[in-house]
Amino acid sequence: KIAAASPPKTMARSLLLSACILAGLVAAEGFYVLHSAGLHSTGRLKLSANTLRMASSPPPEGSSSPESLGRRGALAALGLGLATAGSPAMARVVGSPPSQVSQAQGGIQALINPGHWLGQFIGINSHGESWDFDGSTPAQVSAAFVAVLEKLTPAERKALAFEHIDIAEASDSNLKVLTWTKNEWLDVLDVSFKPLGSGKGCTAKVDVYATGFLPTSIPGAPIINTALFFFPFASPSPSGGMLQNNRCNILNKLVQSKLQG
Repeated sequence: KIAAASPPKTMARSLLLSACILAGLVAAEGFYVLHSAGLHSTGRLKLSANTLRMASSPPPEGSSSPESLGRRGALAALGLGLATAGSPAMARVVGSPPSQVSQAQGGIQALINPGHWLGQFIGINSHGESWDFDGSTPAQVSAAFVAVLEKLTPAERKALAFEHIDIAEASDSNLKVLTWTKNEWLDVLDVSFKPLGSGKGCTAKVDVYATGFLPTSIPGAPIINTALFFFPFASPSPSGGMLQNNRCNILNKLVQSKLQG
């Protein structure tokens, strides 16, 4: 016979397993930033939403070498990206960037997406739709999305709750946009483009979702949000209804209008 583990032993094993998982996530977060850190021959360390990379300007006379800057950058990465050397640089920022902490952690949280693991099944903090665009190619629809995001009015930004926008990827097949609210909760707009079966149009599969329970302005948010992945949370819209649904409705109208000229 196999004896059942006593409650204290079971709880201790669960806590030990959780500690191991969190330790692994800490190591993974540090490794991810370190792995994406590029050390080039010249530059000043800059923080990015996706990488810690070297800027093109040479270091001032008498300053530390690029190698020593790289070592300090590595320590900063292991400190959850709270480095203060240099100014922030992001992939393709529309408007003002979020805080340096959010820039350093945003790419990591967008990659992990713990808030979307269960959220995509519950539907209270994520929403997906498919849109057909007759007579427009995937390249044209993708370009229309980017043009809309780059030209949002203050009223449209407020309605969408897009305080900060970082276009991480834009191609004929995919569009990935990191968006932060005013309080720096990170959401992702993920769009894939495919030609219609007739070959005379495009289908866009649009997904908008929250990435975590806590905003990325909190140090260590990707790790904490991963530990809280099971915690249900909603994304209500200031104007009523659910935020992600409203975002899809607004973006659909704006993109259709842009394509129609």
